[in-house]
Amino acid sequence: MSEAPAAKYATRIEVEKGQPIRVMPVREHLSLATVTWGHLSRIVPDPRRAEDPKALPYLSAAEREQAEIRNEIQRMIHGTKKKENAKDYARYIANGVAGIRGESWATPPFALWVPQELEHVEAEGPFGVDHIAYLPFDASGVLMDAETQHLAHILLSENPALYGITREQVTSRLVCVEIYHGLPLSAARQIFHDRNLLGVIPNKNVALNSDSNDAATSITFALMDRVLLPHPLTGQEVSLKSLVATNKRQLKVADPEWMTLSTLRSFTVTTIFGRSGFEKTSGAVTQQDLPKGYNKQAVEDAIVQVASTLFRDFAEHFASRTSTVIAAPAVLAALGAVGNRCMPWSEAPNRSTEELSALLSDVIWTRDPEVWNGIAGKTTASGALSVAGGVKDNGSKTATALEDAKSPTFARIRGQ
Repeated sequence: MSEAPAAKYATRIEVEKGQPIRVMPVREHLSLATVTWGHLSRIVPDPRRAEDPKALPYLSAAEREQAEIRNEIQRMIHGTKKKENAKDYARYIANGVAGIRGESWATPPFALWVPQELEHVEAEGPFGVDHIAYLPFDASGVLMDAETQHLAHILLSENPALYGITREQVTSRLVCVEIYHGLPLSAARQIFHDRNLLGVIPNKNVALNSDSNDAATSITFALMDRVLLPHPLTGQEVSLKSLVATNKRQLKVADPEWMTLSTLRSFTVTTIFGRSGFEKTSGAVTQQDLPKGYNKQAVEDAIVQVASTLFRDFAEHFASRTSTVIAAPAVLAALGAVGNRCMPWSEAPNRSTEELSALLSDVIWTRDPEVWNGIAGKTTASGALSVAGGVKDNGSKTATALEDAKSPTFARIRGQ
């Protein structure tokens, strides 16, 4: 006797699978839904916590992971206009909720990314087929768009009386949500990039962080995961990713990272192209731009070898970046240009990674004006060395000093 065919429609809600939400599927990994903002706030925590180094140690492992992912995708709040914009947005929403604006107000949908794929079922309803998605009770997500609106709601919920409304009006407000589910992190970055590029233009670092279609950016992210080295404080083996600031335009003195993402990407570009790469660091690099006969994977594999050697052998100097020049954008880009000679596609004479390390072993990396003035930077009126010059200004001069034994600067930076 054959088994009865499975029912086409769900006949009950299986609450053990998670919070059931009525949705409208758009495509395989995208559904639209309407939820209360209070419900959304349980999925997307306060983004300010993700940027607070003092708060991170007190978060659970799941919360820290969510914070790290959020910081890889979104713009920073601290030190940007985003925080002030959220205050204005909060007033706008409050006036709308309070009825002051009548029907003449609107807010865009939230673009929510959850890494896991959500189970969807169909159920017969009074007006046709309903679609139900199960959202796991422990689900956490990141907003790829409308985070400023989310922060505005948080400000409203923290001090509703200031805006003339109640907390219940904030938490019970129905909002539209685009739920992107089951997509990799790289896709989430790309959606953020695409959604924001034509609106408020992200700064260069944020744009590079997000655009996974850029070959140099993709390779740079791979370096961050694949290059392993002892952490300068703990001695434990960590990935380079933990030492790169992926969402900051520049580092402060107290920041523990070695470099920003855009600085590391410049190193990638010059390692690929050599000295001609100095002019390419601020532009896009397509697959077609890569060396002829080498696909992205082959280029990545070759650069990993050079990057592993440099960051391991000179970790002590990178860890002291405020008193050395090695992590300055122009110097790191110059190291990439010198490392280009280790690439299988570079012009002869080639050098091995061991020869590269030996070439650089006697360089004086200390931020000494007598050593580096006119090469990696300029001496200021106070007598200190400023390395604020860009890659295009100082990259070529630094590369000459690092590898051209006939140049007087080659001897100078080695104390000869």
